[in-house]
Amino acid sequence: MKYISLLFISLFSLPSWAHVRWFVNSTQYTDVSLPVDALFYSILVAVLGFCLFAYVVTRQGLIGSVTSNPVMTDSFFFWRLLTVVMALFFILNVVLGEFIAPNLQLDTGREMIGVCLQVAVATVMVFSVTISGFMILLIAMASSILLPFSAVIDYLPELIGIGGALVLIGPYITPFDKKMFSYLAQQIGGREAAVILLRFMLGLQLLILGLHNKLMLPGLSLTFLEMYPYYNFFQLLGWEAFSHLHFVWFVGLSESLLGLMLMLGFANRLVMGLLATIFVITTYVAGPADVLGHLPIFAIAFILLCESVNKVPSAIAVKTIGLGDT
Repeated sequence: MKYISLLFISLFSLPSWAHVRWFVNSTQYTDVSLPVDALFYSILVAVLGFCLFAYVVTRQGLIGSVTSNPVMTDSFFFWRLLTVVMALFFILNVVLGEFIAPNLQLDTGREMIGVCLQVAVATVMVFSVTISGFMILLIAMASSILLPFSAVIDYLPELIGIGGALVLIGPYITPFDKKMFSYLAQQIGGREAAVILLRFMLGLQLLILGLHNKLMLPGLSLTFLEMYPYYNFFQLLGWEAFSHLHFVWFVGLSESLLGLMLMLGFANRLVMGLLATIFVITTYVAGPADVLGHLPIFAIAFILLCESVNKVPSAIAVKTIGLGDT
């Protein structure tokens, strides 16, 4: 029964601490290597097996009603929710004295730049979502110039994805943008392009986090787990052989592969549903301190769950119609 429980929970615990740099000084950690043993390869097979299963189930149209039927596409409720969340996100960052994230600190002479940019996004959002999107893209550009790229890389894809998506979706939800930017949005791809951009950039974000914070620097995540050992739920369930480094390998590999699947458009809704569940559990475990940083992720998750679906292959669709006709 213990191993059945472990298998079940493993499906809902992959990137449970994506931004370890929020908690660990990236210059103070022990340099270690991942353990290459039987458990290491077992984890590899299990994670690859899940990804393959999700792809095959979606590709074969076995649960087409779940994976290929978009919902709420006649509504812009979750897009409007994203605009509110982003305005709230930047306002709270200013109140807390942060620029994008807790581990990104501007020099004293440049702090006002960060304050002005973040306040501007929230203020302009009232009348123009598209212009706010451009300003988020400007924040992404400014952060890559004003801060070390090795720290900013953990956030750039998310900022670019959200900023670009808001540029495209603005004409659909605000009168000002409809008048000023409709032609631009339609030429680029409009709502469909906004969904694709969000999905691709979120996938890239996860891939970078898995590689940058875990697989390339396992010592960084090991330090985090030594500070908060309860995240390694395998040991809590009595599996002592599942060391913290095995958990780093498990999380980093899973995060990277799920991100890659999102980028490639494989099993979008299944992967996104899994990620949404993970972030809910993470918020419960980490407490209110983790909520602010994940607010944009929650909003993106709702949009992608509704609109980023996989089309059943045409051959399968034709076969299904033929069976129905007979």
